Amino acid sequence: MDDVNIPSNPVETTMTKTLRTLSLVELLNAALLIGLGILLIWWPGLTLRSLVIFCGAFLLVESVSTMIGAWHATGLLRWVAGTIGVIGIALGLLVLLLPGLTLSFIAVAVGLWTIVSGIALMARKATDHRWLHVLGGLLLVLAGGWFVIDHTAAIITIGLWAGMTLLAIGATQAAAAIAVWRAAKNS
Repeated sequence: MDDVNIPSNPVETTMTKTLRTLSLVELLNAALLIGLGILLIWWPGLTLRSLVIFCGAFLLVESVSTMIGAWHATGLLRWVAGTIGVIGIALGLLVLLLPGLTLSFIAVAVGLWTIVSGIALMARKATDHRWLHVLGGLLLVLAGGWFVIDHTAAIITIGLWAGMTLLAIGATQAAAAIAVWRAAKNS
């Protein structure tokens, strides 16, 4: 019999390799999240504008794909998919041709959401006589009003917030990937 190096438990070896590969993929994903987070913090407006353009391009390509799928469908599905495709193409072109308008729409939407959240917080907590919650609600209303009026400030704030969030998620994901790698290595 030849002297072949056969692992004692081939399933365990395969599992270890799989875990190491998955941890490397997660580590790469974490690095991309951290990189995007840094870009959002460094250039919040430019990065968000670029993301809007990429989203518009994706929407356009996806909508053309939906139209192709509608061509091959029959009956009601053909009309539904075709309508969705036409609307998607129109929105994709709008986003691609007017990314600033899209960002302004996002700023106003976030501003209005912030105002409504502030009013709801003040209304709910005013009955409990918790003045800090009322003050927090008032600050939310003021910040939301500022976002509605000054879209640039809103976009920069959203970009900074998103960048810090991506940094935190990326760092957490990197730590988890390293922990899985070490566990797989020691098993």
